[in-house]
Amino acid sequence: MHPKLARHLEKNGLADSTQEKYESILDNASGNDLIEWINKRVSSKTPVGTVLPLRAAVKHYLVAVLGYDEEEVKGLLPKARGRSNRLRHALSPGQLAIYHAAIENLDSEPSRTILGLLPATGLRIGEVTGLRRSNIKRASGRAYLVFRGKRDKERTVPLNAAASRLLEDYLAEHPTTDHLFAGPSGFPITPHAVRKHTRALAESYPELAGLSPHVLRHTFATMSIRKGVDIATLKALLGHENIATTQRYLHPDLDMLSEAVDRLD
Repeated sequence: MHPKLARHLEKNGLADSTQEKYESILDNASGNDLIEWINKRVSSKTPVGTVLPLRAAVKHYLVAVLGYDEEEVKGLLPKARGRSNRLRHALSPGQLAIYHAAIENLDSEPSRTILGLLPATGLRIGEVTGLRRSNIKRASGRAYLVFRGKRDKERTVPLNAAASRLLEDYLAEHPTTDHLFAGPSGFPITPHAVRKHTRALAESYPELAGLSPHVLRHTFATMSIRKGVDIATLKALLGHENIATTQRYLHPDLDMLSEAVDRLD
């Protein structure tokens, strides 16, 4: 990555995973005129979720490396319009039970503990793998995670009883003084290493087809809505800046629709 771009992205507080995504996009565009390149790849049929990272990566490069003015860049890049993203997928209660049973048999730490925490906390995979022991706080008999999330904003996420037990059991067997989920090298385990396990579970269990860390994050959101959590609270728990982002998670699944019509009987 160009040093100027690296400093610019770090200054803007972008997560490592986001920086890696932008670097990958720019590597693919290497050798091309960036404005021409992105305009060829964006149309009204391109999903918004595809347009946004492409546009952001090119914008940051033009501003940080080539010295463009941000207002000027807005006029040069394609609008962030496109085909709406598909509704987020989540595990049903039955699928979630299969998932928990499957990870109990997983003999690989810290991935097993991370996979247990993801649907219980709603954290992004990069947020979990980057946790340190110092991010665990306790007050009034409850454990919390306090950390810097996306865009370097402080997040506070209380742990429920199941998540607290999972974390305590892990710490009892794997004491650590720095990185909470360290790999054999002593450095934090990578999101890629955890995704290998979700892909393996999806291949081994047909009921878990399409499983990913983000599906588990959405599962947390869907379960929260089922339990009556309001959208403002869910927004804070998920670490969203805009409530419109949270609303993308709020579609009812078949079970919720069935429960609604059953109330009319």
